[in-house]
Amino acid sequence: MIGNDIVDLEFAKRNSRWQEQRFLDKLFTTEEQDFVHSDQQKFQNIWRLWTMKESVYKIISRAEETIRFNPTDFKCTVLDSNRGHVIYKNQSIATSTTTDKSFIQTTTCLNPQWISKLFQFSNLDYPTQHSESVQQAIKAYSTYKNVLDTSVAVIKNSRGIPQLYMNGHLQPEQLSLTHHGLYGACAFSVLKS
Repeated sequence: MIGNDIVDLEFAKRNSRWQEQRFLDKLFTTEEQDFVHSDQQKFQNIWRLWTMKESVYKIISRAEETIRFNPTDFKCTVLDSNRGHVIYKNQSIATSTTTDKSFIQTTTCLNPQWISKLFQFSNLDYPTQHSESVQQAIKAYSTYKNVLDTSVAVIKNSRGIPQLYMNGHLQPEQLSLTHHGLYGACAFSVLKS
């Protein structure tokens, strides 16, 4: 299973709620808030933890038919600049975070191998971004499979989860799409040959 999440840092700065204690209390445990305040990177720390929680939530929501997202049920630990883990119901799930001056993106995959592609949009139009995200996923997957783009499709299942199809057949690799502000990412699991 795979999940990923991205936050456009400039876009996130436009909303001042992240500075309110009530916001922090709603999203983060006491230990996570200690991490948020542990250095001069409060803003980046908040969004790193958020992307970790969201990426793991996407995995859990694939496995469980219905799940209510309560952010404090997903307990994050940051191990270093890239690695972390999230505990949910006594299960520890590893995360991998990329931090850039413009965005923070986290991928988590229960499979040890995956491919992730980051991209930038030209505008904030949601339907356009969604379409471009799908096209980026198709391009990345067709490159991985060494097939023409036209043989690959992304179709959401009945629960709204995007799935990869090739020549009309559901593929075993799982796909996760995300976008926020002017940045997007796709990630898919890589199966061992």
